[in-house]
Parts: sequence; C-alpha cells; structure tokens
Amino acid sequence: SLFEDNAEFGLGYRMAIDKQAEIAKGLAQKLAGRLGEDFVAAIVAAPQVTDSDFRVQRERLAALKAKLATMDANADARNLLAVADFLVRRSVWIVGGDGWAYDIGYGGLDHVLASGRNVKVLVLDTEVYSNTGGQASKATPLGASAKFAAAGRKMPRKDLAMMAISYGNVSMWHLLRAESTVSRYEWGALDVETRLYTARDVIEVVAHELEVRVIDIDLSVA
Repeated sequence: SLFEDNAEFGLGYRMAIDKQAEIAKGLAQKLAGRLGEDFVAAIVAAPQVTDSDFRVQRERLAALKAKLATMDANADARNLLAVADFLVRRSVWIVGGDGWAYDIGYGGLDHVLASGRNVKVLVLDTEVYSNTGGQASKATPLGASAKFAAAGRKMPRKDLAMMAISYGNVSMWHLLRAESTVSRYEWGALDVETRLYTARDVIEVVAHELEVRVIDIDLSVA
C-alpha cells in the first residue's frame, strides 16, 4: 500500500499477538497442576527458532489441546483452548512501497522501528511513486530522471537503512539483482549484519515464514 497505516496496523497485530500469547502462557501455568508441570514448562519456554523447534512446539500444542478437551467443565481450560494457538510463535510482516516507507508513511514506520517490537518490514523500493506515474520520491537516487525531476534529482536519496539501524536493534536486508552475499559491518557501537538478497531469496524467506511453498516464479524481469 502507498498509504500511511501499514506500519501502525502491523504494530497492532504484533501487540495483539503478544498479548494473546501472554494470556495463553498465564493460563497454562495456572493449570500446570493438571496439565503437568514439566509439560507446561516446556511449552511456555520453547525456543522456537529452527524448523525442528516449531515442529516440536506444534506437537506439544496438539497434545495440549487433547488434554484441554477433557477439561471442558473448567473455565480456565476453555479460555486456554481459545488462545492456545498463540503458543506457537508468529511472524508479522509489514509490506509497502517506497512512497509509503520513505515518504507518506515514514513517521509511522519510524515509530514501529523505535518500539523494539518484533516485526519484519518488506519495502518494495522502485525509487519512484510507481502507481501515480513515476514521480520522484525520497527514494529516488541523486541524478535520476523522474517525473517532476526530469533534469535529474538534485538531492541524494534518504538512507532509510542507516536511519533504521541507528536504533541498535534493527537488522536490514537489502534486495538486489546480484547474487546473494552477506557482509558484516561495525558502525559506531553497533554490530550490523547487512544481507544482500536476490528477489527469489526474499520470496522464499517470506514463503517459509507463511508456510507456503514456492513452486516456480519467473524473475527474468525482476
């Protein structure tokens, strides 16, 4: 979306998911005596980083639901069953163009990045306002010719990456047409890992997060 509410909506989703997970953990710990102390400790403290972590957590979740189904008379058990799915960690993706991220929605995006909440942001940067005819935006490079900048843009593009990593808790991935590389930089007190990914790399990362399979895609014009 071009418009300015992408980041705010994404932050709202993140906060709601985190709250539901907090409620689920609290109810599980309250019922630990009936569900099993070790079982509850494992499901609440599960790391959920690798694929195998998620697989094991989903197996625990299935076992939890089976146990809760036998405790229907218990109000806490019914409430836990309603929010149990939030015990599996969820990713929140905020997607928008450069017109949103660099210009009209930058204030909201900056607020989300400064919040420290765990979200992922994908900026589809065409370096112009593509859906309104190709006008120059703050992502348009110095000297580039665009509508309203036919003689070449006189100012350099905004360095969104450097502005983001200045918070110290943001990792930036840059999508290029080149082959994938990974570089590590030290900037001030920050240890910043910058990943340069191809279009297919990013599509596969997103697909993995959403648990869908990329069968084939033509990136010849990407």
